[in-house]
Amino acid sequence: MFTRLSHAPRFSLLIPSNFKTNVVSQTPSRDSEILEHCRSGSLSEVLRLLNSSDSTQISSKPIVYASLLQTCTKFQSFSHGLQLHAHLIKSALETDRFVGNSLLALYFKLGSHFPDTRRVFDGLFVKDVVSWSSMISGYIRVGKPRSSICLFVEMLDSEVEPNEFTLSAVIKACSELGDAKAGRCFHGVVFRRGFDLDHVIASSLIDMYGRNLDSRSARELFEEMLIPDAICWTSVISALTRNDLFGEALEFFYSMQRIYGLLPDIFTFGTVLTACGNLGRLRQGKQVHARVITEGMCGNVVVESSLVDMYGKCGLVDESWQVFDRMSQKNTVSWCALLGGYCQKGDFNRVIELFREHDEANDLYSLGTVLRACAGLAAVRQGKEVHCHYLRKGGWRDVIVESALVDLYAKCGCIDFAFRIFKLMPVRNLITWNSMICGFAQNGRGREALGMFYEMVKDGIRPDNISFIGVLFACSHTGLTDEGRELFTSMNEEYGIKAGIEHYACMVGLLGRAGQIEEAENLIQNTEFENDSTLWAALLDACSTSMNSVVAERIAKKMMELDPGYHLSYVLLANVYRAVGRWNDALNIWRLMEERGVRKMPGTSWIENEKGSGYSVGMNNLAMSP
Repeated sequence: MFTRLSHAPRFSLLIPSNFKTNVVSQTPSRDSEILEHCRSGSLSEVLRLLNSSDSTQISSKPIVYASLLQTCTKFQSFSHGLQLHAHLIKSALETDRFVGNSLLALYFKLGSHFPDTRRVFDGLFVKDVVSWSSMISGYIRVGKPRSSICLFVEMLDSEVEPNEFTLSAVIKACSELGDAKAGRCFHGVVFRRGFDLDHVIASSLIDMYGRNLDSRSARELFEEMLIPDAICWTSVISALTRNDLFGEALEFFYSMQRIYGLLPDIFTFGTVLTACGNLGRLRQGKQVHARVITEGMCGNVVVESSLVDMYGKCGLVDESWQVFDRMSQKNTVSWCALLGGYCQKGDFNRVIELFREHDEANDLYSLGTVLRACAGLAAVRQGKEVHCHYLRKGGWRDVIVESALVDLYAKCGCIDFAFRIFKLMPVRNLITWNSMICGFAQNGRGREALGMFYEMVKDGIRPDNISFIGVLFACSHTGLTDEGRELFTSMNEEYGIKAGIEHYACMVGLLGRAGQIEEAENLIQNTEFENDSTLWAALLDACSTSMNSVVAERIAKKMMELDPGYHLSYVLLANVYRAVGRWNDALNIWRLMEERGVRKMPGTSWIENEKGSGYSVGMNNLAMSP
């Protein structure tokens, strides 16, 4: 070091004598001045310098203008960006590729009118893969995924090669469209172009398969990856959760940490809390909550909304409210989760109370939950109030809210009004059709429910287990025995839906009302629900009108064996004995009922008054809610 210093004078001889004074006296260039103001975010000062500068004073114009546009985007100053756009037009710099992409990014991220962004894109002199990818992503952002796929085809026709971000965007478009076939085609493109090892694309493909209810393909793709990162793990956990494979989602969550040592992020925690809530696993949900606290993620709205949802689904609405009340930031998802928890708990009055007291709970997403609460209370007056609120907010063509309106009016007995809303809906999903089918069935219009079912199938909507519950209930209460048998058979053979206890209960009621008591009994005995008292209770109800005292006696005794506290078993058996003259046996049944402490349940009726809802008990005892 000392040697180098000792030779310094020699090197100074090689430097021109005026260099030192030039360096000291030289003022910073206009380019560096502008770029310095860009770094500090002084956009007003930047524009002042531009307006006061001669064009010859800026040497690297493309770099300067591109940096200025990026600064406007970073500091979300669209007005300054528009002024710079005017400078670009006057300076003829918009033909530069770098400047053009920066200008497109400004409109894409800050512009409120997407057609303006498209005009900027169409006006670019050079469109590279960055330009195309930005526009493809832009169409997805504004809810036009099909247009993004069309633009991708245009890009290929222009002989521009896609990169990993382009392919990731079009795969996301397939997810939004629910088009698994197109998604598989793009999966093939990914392999053909050698992007199969890219984690960004793999994550998009896993998400696409998950959203299209193909959890098997999502899992296979994940297992083929050599070293999946945390984002890919989150994608597969989310895919399993979307497909109701909550137990497997939790297994992947624990494997991700214990075996591979990867740390979950806010989206991983949010998805896992959803899985815990749907499984009702409170202990595991609390463990995840503890991890959220230790990882310092308590202030995140995604995680906290998932916590509200988890506690609500586990039945702890007080804990759900405590988490919600502590949230520094609440959004639509937070309110929906809170209202959904009270709704699931059956506290419908609390849902309506929150809706009336807080304006934040009055958005379109929350209205569906509030209408569900009104339907649970059979409170048509409050439901109409919410309906009016929906119309005042300019709501129309929202399939979730309008499906909830159909369900509300159907459950409140206003079936014609429900059908009128149904007919006016431009878009109907499976929930809408099910609400209408079940509404007709519950209001004694079985043939119309059956017609609605066949119309739904003709419309290309695949029925689910709820659809069959509704249509079998309709057949049961309308005496359509043959149609009910055919539908029950097609449920498994044609649609692959395994019959649950509700379907068997409808079939037992159907056969019982048709007088086919022994066929109904055989049906119960040949199911996995043979010892379920619900089915025998349905058959017992059918026996009340049967003339076959031997079968009625056998079924009543079976029911008394399965559920000794069910009072109707004793009542029916005593009535059967009296009908055939076996008075002593009837008396013994009444004594047995008294010995076991079984009492007849009093009849109740739900009523609504000006102040709220209540119920009446018996003939004289009327208890109204305040």
